[in-house]
Amino acid sequence: MNVLAFDTATSSCAITVWRKGDTLAQAQQMLERGHSEVLVPTIEKVLAAAGLTYQELELLAVTIGPGAFTGIRIGLATARALALASELPLIGITNFAALAHAVPARERNGRNLLIVLETKRADFYACGYDENLSPIAEPQAIDRVGLKDLAVDMASSGRLLLAGDCIDRACQVLQNGALDILVSAGSSHVDPAIIAELAAAKFKTGTAFENPAPLYLKPPDVNMSGVKPPTRQITS
Repeated sequence: MNVLAFDTATSSCAITVWRKGDTLAQAQQMLERGHSEVLVPTIEKVLAAAGLTYQELELLAVTIGPGAFTGIRIGLATARALALASELPLIGITNFAALAHAVPARERNGRNLLIVLETKRADFYACGYDENLSPIAEPQAIDRVGLKDLAVDMASSGRLLLAGDCIDRACQVLQNGALDILVSAGSSHVDPAIIAELAAAKFKTGTAFENPAPLYLKPPDVNMSGVKPPTRQITS
């Protein structure tokens, strides 16, 4: 199965073309803004490097957040447009799930996994998994006190594994506790190959998939008058 997967939900613009466990071509740029200008041209470059056309793809996959409001919107809008134009199925994957599945099993042994993501504000995005990557704490926007409480609740025999792009700030909050905390050596940014792998596995279940919705754990910083903030929706 040829899968095109990409992530623009955070400060990374990452694209891959994936087939049966192999990355055929991949590109990644670190961006604070400007995803809309580089996403489609980079997708076309990655497809060319893989020697494929849109017509040879079989599945599209995209991250749905949480992350930057604009980045999530750009990624989903582009994915939906490509799916409509190419008549391809589209699957959404949370950034939490993508990062959790990138953590090596040896690190997860005997520890629950807490994923902490940057909000660019004083709070955090957080989600928890057990060592087998089954969810045990729902996606949430959480303050410093809440993060401490969640870490204590999740710690297995006092041991906890941290991953995500907000580790430094999270460790500053948790460093005075009695927890045995291990920071994952894996990447702090989403690997689009993991997105593709998760989407392909989900596609093979034969489930009927709806158009993926964004995972907004809180409203954007600025709202236009009379416009309601987005409703929280979750897709695994």
